[in-house]
Amino acid sequence: MRRGFTLIEIIMVISISGILAVGTFKALGALYIRSAKAQAVTELSLSSQSALDQIGAVLYTRVPGSVIGYDPSDGSFGELGSIVSPKPVLEWIGSAQESLKMRDYSGFIDMNASDSLLNVLVSPQSDGSRVNASLRLKFNTAADVFAADLVRLVFAGSYDLGAIDGTPFSAAFGWHGGSADRIYSISMSGDGNITLAANPPYIYEKYYLADTAYAVSRGADVNLSAPCIASLGIPLNESALLLFYDYRPWKGETFCADSGASAAGTVTLLAEDVAGFRAEKVNGTIRLSIDMLRPVRGSTPVHISKQKAVF
Repeated sequence: MRRGFTLIEIIMVISISGILAVGTFKALGALYIRSAKAQAVTELSLSSQSALDQIGAVLYTRVPGSVIGYDPSDGSFGELGSIVSPKPVLEWIGSAQESLKMRDYSGFIDMNASDSLLNVLVSPQSDGSRVNASLRLKFNTAADVFAADLVRLVFAGSYDLGAIDGTPFSAAFGWHGGSADRIYSISMSGDGNITLAANPPYIYEKYYLADTAYAVSRGADVNLSAPCIASLGIPLNESALLLFYDYRPWKGETFCADSGASAAGTVTLLAEDVAGFRAEKVNGTIRLSIDMLRPVRGSTPVHISKQKAVF
């Protein structure tokens, strides 16, 4: 005699199967969320470290004392160590370190051999032709970097502070409409002789060749519709972290996603999903902080914070 399933037994089996299915679905969902969050943590960790390393490498070659915080909304700026209100854009003037490492110039003045009356300085083991060649290659230009005012000289001054001699900071480097009283237009000959276009109040043994300014900002604080950003060919939003370069404040220029007709230079993408970027100056050291945030479907967003000190 064959015995079949009763209706109650069938209902029980279906109920248990449904419970197991729901449990399996939730377990698989939780497994997916854990996997997605682990992947997001890994990607954000690498991306944040890469962005800080790239900024730190370029910031390390800065002209000391030239670093500012800038607010594009009102045009205000100030030296990084003295600003009292938040400024969303970090800017600084970089030195021609590649040319220095190639020994195109020494960065030092022979005070005894120089003629301060004629504004002619002798820089031993320097060659203006080699400086021209390396900087033309760096910025992909055929112009004479000295004649085109693409490079200028900054005396290191006391303790490498940059702007010195009582000059107001706003008048030292040409930032955002300010004058450039302490960054000198020069020419350099093949024998290393430097001719200054102006008569400086003081001459120091050590100098920097400034070749470009740099700016770091989130997309939320700049003009994302600027042509230079459109030329990247990728859609960017407010959480993008951008590095601007190849512009020169001493020529009245600002970075290419700033407002105004003097915008110049180019841009590269450092990272996406950046919720915040901060820079502060503490005892001569610049401390960078980056916060990254990425939403994960079905869970809370993944948050990564990192810091880096640049000496």
